[in-house]
Amino acid sequence: MSYLVLARKWRPTVFENVIGQGHVPTTLKNAINSKRIAHAYLFSGPRGVGKTTIARILAKALNCAKGQTPSPCNECQSCKEITGNISVDVIEIDGASNTSVDNVREIRENIKYLPSYGKYRVYIIDEVHMLSNQAFNALLKTLEEPPAHAIFIFATTEAHKVPATILSRCQRFDFKRISLREIQEHLKFVAKTEGISITEGGVYIIAKEVDGSLRDAHSLLDQIIAFAGTDIKESDIVEALGLMDRTLLFQLSETIIDRNGNECLKLIEKVYNFGYDLKRFCQVLLEHIRDLVIVKVVEEPEGILDSPENEIEELKRLSKKVSLLNLKWMFALLSKGYEDISRSPSPRFTLEMTLLKMVHLENLESINAILDKLEELKANSSNSSAALAKKELANEVKTGVSSLKTAVNASLGNGQWSDFLAFIRKKKPALASHIELVNPAFTEEGVTLNIKDGPYYVYLSENKKSLEQLLNEFFERKIFIAIQVDENTAMPSKIKGDDTIIKEVMKTLGGRVVEDRRRANV
Repeated sequence: MSYLVLARKWRPTVFENVIGQGHVPTTLKNAINSKRIAHAYLFSGPRGVGKTTIARILAKALNCAKGQTPSPCNECQSCKEITGNISVDVIEIDGASNTSVDNVREIRENIKYLPSYGKYRVYIIDEVHMLSNQAFNALLKTLEEPPAHAIFIFATTEAHKVPATILSRCQRFDFKRISLREIQEHLKFVAKTEGISITEGGVYIIAKEVDGSLRDAHSLLDQIIAFAGTDIKESDIVEALGLMDRTLLFQLSETIIDRNGNECLKLIEKVYNFGYDLKRFCQVLLEHIRDLVIVKVVEEPEGILDSPENEIEELKRLSKKVSLLNLKWMFALLSKGYEDISRSPSPRFTLEMTLLKMVHLENLESINAILDKLEELKANSSNSSAALAKKELANEVKTGVSSLKTAVNASLGNGQWSDFLAFIRKKKPALASHIELVNPAFTEEGVTLNIKDGPYYVYLSENKKSLEQLLNEFFERKIFIAIQVDENTAMPSKIKGDDTIIKEVMKTLGGRVVEDRRRANV
């Protein structure tokens, strides 16, 4: 007898053996027990998680010689033929290669025939999203009112491509990626049963690589057994699958944390010469930095990380050498590098520059930590040194202000104030109308606007920041503004607390009081 690959040998034949999809078998078994069998099902989810497997088990459960049962016997003729994929009552169709409307018409012609053995004729259409729009349209009527003996089971990895008219006629089940821990436990069981010796770290590497697909895990294990035999070490897995040695990953992260650019570039040289895909390498390094963050933040990271114990201990050791803020910046830099590598004509150089940025990332501190240090320095500084520093700072400010005054007067002395008014009329007409009649005075503090009109003073005070920005933009230098009001200027009166009507108007219309011109006793 020819060799049966592990993916087929360990394919579940009953609902109880399905791994990682507990909600689907439970629902289907309850439906069988209560005789509530739908005429159409849609199984959606990633590859290799059990969609077609559960479809076959459901077909066996419905057509078993024992009658409809959630636990098919796998011994009768019907069960054996369905398991061997030779049953005339269970028709499996590849949607990717049977996409035309003619293929669907053939199904419509054959669906009227009764099943040979069991009660149902089951049509399993894999990758159903690949059918053409015309094929879907031809299937609609049959799917809406199928014969009593016909059941459709659709499987797809891209449910969003299936028309809504089809989805609305099906019971939908979303399959999940199988967890890393479940794949690890299953691979250990398979290896033990098959007489294969494999390390804990080796099982982790395989489970990590398959991205939640149990079928892929079986296939990789088969490949590794063919390479290394029955005694499998981590180095065998790395070599057989062309993976990067995780020891190299830890070495690289440590050189980055230790700011050793020379050693970092040497390690990248190793990665490049090995022929490892640099984009994939960048993704693995991102996952590694994420693991460092988890170890840094979470008290018991074992509950989140499914890594081997020795790797978690190494992650803890490395995380003590770097701050959380630096790790976040490393992740951000590497994420940007990942995008750049995809577009770069020289991915190696892009990766090297990205990692060197990470190497030369200074030790960062949070704003709160910096403020605390400033407060501490301020408290510890002596009066004499503080006075000296204050004097020096005052001299610097005085010199800077003097230069500012000279520069401003030089600019405005050339008649540029009128040019500024023309400039501001285009930018802020309302603001321009308030400063056209104001004569500016230039002092050591910058520009002083003397206001004699109360409402003008209120308006300009509220828009002081905008005015400073316009001055800076026009004169291309930093100019400070002071707004003064004459002592005899009548300021707008404030609304009294009992002016509820005006307050209600302001609240409703979103306005504000500029001036109160109400006469007394009116």
